[in-house]
Amino acid sequence: MTMAPFSSSCSRSYRRRAGFGLLAGALTLLVLLLAPRIAFAEGKPYFLVATPDLPDPVFEESVILILPQAEGSGEEQLVVGLIVNKPTSVEVKQIFPKSGDLKGKAVSAFFGGPVEPSDPSILMRGPDGANAKGSMRLLDDLYLVTDPDAVADLLKKGATGGDLRLIMGRSQWTDDQLHAEIAEGSWYKAPATVEDVFTADPIGVWRDLVKHSQLLEVYVPAPPAAFELLRCAWPVQVPRGGSPAAR
Repeated sequence: MTMAPFSSSCSRSYRRRAGFGLLAGALTLLVLLLAPRIAFAEGKPYFLVATPDLPDPVFEESVILILPQAEGSGEEQLVVGLIVNKPTSVEVKQIFPKSGDLKGKAVSAFFGGPVEPSDPSILMRGPDGANAKGSMRLLDDLYLVTDPDAVADLLKKGATGGDLRLIMGRSQWTDDQLHAEIAEGSWYKAPATVEDVFTADPIGVWRDLVKHSQLLEVYVPAPPAAFELLRCAWPVQVPRGGSPAAR
């Protein structure tokens, strides 16, 4: 029995789908090559940005500076970060009455996260950060100080030059927990900049980073229907938001 050949219209349709698939793949590769390179290498700080769909009242509209992970620990590593865009109504002098002149710096403490909310940290740029006891350089001229005595000493001196933010508390996750929350769409990852850490418009910086992250998503073409069988999906069902239970 002779098999009926494919019709010319079917052949043309197949070629069009295959051609579209190749074009979409090429465009995807081009976008990835031309898009800004985002380095999320281990040990390099980055921003974790809450998506508009995140319903958690603690973390909604948050921009979190993820800190470098400690090395050499045999225990499970935690991902630790500080929310940098949520000033509180509590003034620094209420927490540290002996703090010096903070003219030109944030006079209110910032909420860093629900874990250990009474623990102070300082994010600052300038020479005092480099010389502070136990300070850690994060990127460019941005330094983190977590030693309580060093924090009190910096505030008492008034910390000359640069910017300074007192942040109370922190946010943290296990690696698996954070990966699951990112996979379900609770967070974007974005490059961290010193300017965004010390922005004068904390809510505006969240909106700007969300727009930028959404534009990057739009620029990457969706796979064509002809490649639907090549797709792979898996359900992830975990609570949204970084949980203080990861301690």
